[in-house]
Amino acid sequence: MISATHDIDIMDAHIGVFNYRNLFRADRVLMGLALALVIVGVLTLYSASRSAYSEIPYYVKQLVFFGVGAVLAALIVSFDYRFLISFAPFFYVLCLVLLILVEFFGITVKGGQRWLGVGPLTFQPSELTKLALVYMLAWYFHIIQHRIRSLPFFLLAFVIAGIPIVFILRQPNLGTAALLVPVLFVMLYVAGCKRWHLAAVILAGLAAIPVAWTQLEDYQKERVRTFGNPAADARGKGWQTVQTMITVGSGGMWGKGFREGTQTHLSFLPEHHTDFIFALLAEEMGFQGAVVVLALFGGLLWRGIVLARGSPELQGTLVGVGAVTILAFHVFVNIAITIGLMPVTGIPLPFLSYGGTFYVTTMMCVGAMLSVNVRRGLFSETDGA
Repeated sequence: MISATHDIDIMDAHIGVFNYRNLFRADRVLMGLALALVIVGVLTLYSASRSAYSEIPYYVKQLVFFGVGAVLAALIVSFDYRFLISFAPFFYVLCLVLLILVEFFGITVKGGQRWLGVGPLTFQPSELTKLALVYMLAWYFHIIQHRIRSLPFFLLAFVIAGIPIVFILRQPNLGTAALLVPVLFVMLYVAGCKRWHLAAVILAGLAAIPVAWTQLEDYQKERVRTFGNPAADARGKGWQTVQTMITVGSGGMWGKGFREGTQTHLSFLPEHHTDFIFALLAEEMGFQGAVVVLALFGGLLWRGIVLARGSPELQGTLVGVGAVTILAFHVFVNIAITIGLMPVTGIPLPFLSYGGTFYVTTMMCVGAMLSVNVRRGLFSETDGA
């Protein structure tokens, strides 16, 4: 009789082998919630395309992005996450190289130099850096293990995250740079660092806010000032904040109906297909539609946490919580901006906002969460052998 331990050894020996059967072991609940949000996103963009001037409608291009992202997510699931973590330094360095290339050859759109072009295609390296950092930190924390409780190793994690943050801030892309901070903090906490180390860094960060303020671009400072009283300049810098709140409120309880939004389709609210797409959904589907979408997001994130906590290894837990943190940050900040609780920044909403690289990264995060569950399932199978 072959022991369960021997089965695990055999499995470990084939850690890097592509196994499409992993897709059949993936968590059905998480996949179902993700698919529901994909459908909601496509329908919402279909509505947004009514007032858009584009040769190819947004929802059609979004379906292409979904296809690319789904393929990459399937590839992530098909490999043991430990295999991908072993290549994390390579992915991390590659993303740093791409961020450096943006400095010299980046395409500037709306004042931000954030894109690289390859023939007719463009992509945003900072988006890919999010998940690359998650795998890099998982690799680093696995290598040092309990030494994370030592201050030098704790601080080195900030260096690892700080290098891409510096390049992303130079684009400038404050939203994406800000995202990497909670990713780092959450993963440090899960890795077992000393709590007072984290507390000390947080206090130091709060003390540095005045210095950070001086480093912001003028338009970023204006966004913060406008947030305090958007009505003071309702036709100028406060336009987006005022209009998004009007749009959300105009939907009432039941909404105006699919493709019947007036604030969005009459172009009162700009960027309603990207950063403010939740406002379009709230206007047309009303409070009840917004609650349903929030419930889908809540279920997806909660399921991701459950799968991460159930990982048989710390590496899997780190990858899972890192991916969940990326999506949770986007959901919370985007909706908070939409309802006027935070200053306007370029933070898109997962599955709903139009955007190629962002959508692909979102799907890859789903793949990362699912890969954790697959590994758990393989352990369960060997335990029962």
